[in-house]
Amino acid sequence: MQSPSEKILDPVVSPLLIGTIHDQLREYDGKRVGDPRPCPNCDSTNLRKNGYQQAAKTFARLVTRNGFEEVGLEVQQYECKDCGHSFQGDLSEHFYENCEYAKPIVDLCRFHAADNSYHACERILQQRYGLQVDRDTVKRYAERLEGEPLQRADIAVGGRKISLPFLAFVFGENLEDSPHFVLTGHRALW
Repeated sequence: MQSPSEKILDPVVSPLLIGTIHDQLREYDGKRVGDPRPCPNCDSTNLRKNGYQQAAKTFARLVTRNGFEEVGLEVQQYECKDCGHSFQGDLSEHFYENCEYAKPIVDLCRFHAADNSYHACERILQQRYGLQVDRDTVKRYAERLEGEPLQRADIAVGGRKISLPFLAFVFGENLEDSPHFVLTGHRALW
């Protein structure tokens, strides 16, 4: 795979919005996750903690002025006392099975892939949200999770769709509650 080229943010989308998204996602960096689960080898629950995974699990990859920035979670490892098998803790709260990025990022890929080509999705994620996900990964997620339910609520900013469920995740609000911001035309009132 080639190295990704330099990314340029969409001038219509507020740098303040992208900066806020980045700040909120950075709060996950270094967070420790991985609740105990039965041993995948023998189904035993007789476990002991076995440190943390050496490399952080990628939650998101941010596009910044200085290049890419990884936001990663520390994953708890366990060892089965019965069979000696070592494995990761339960990550289902944050990740879909066999997905590199966290659920909100995967859902964002799926949201935009429903109406755009995979190449366009890569560009949209980068320009509107300041996130790096390559087109092949977007395609894999769209195909792997096809048929899974997905919230499709959106708002328009400068004539461009932005995922409301993703913004709700980032800002920690339920969709039913009143949002922290109000969009009027091309202006955002915070």
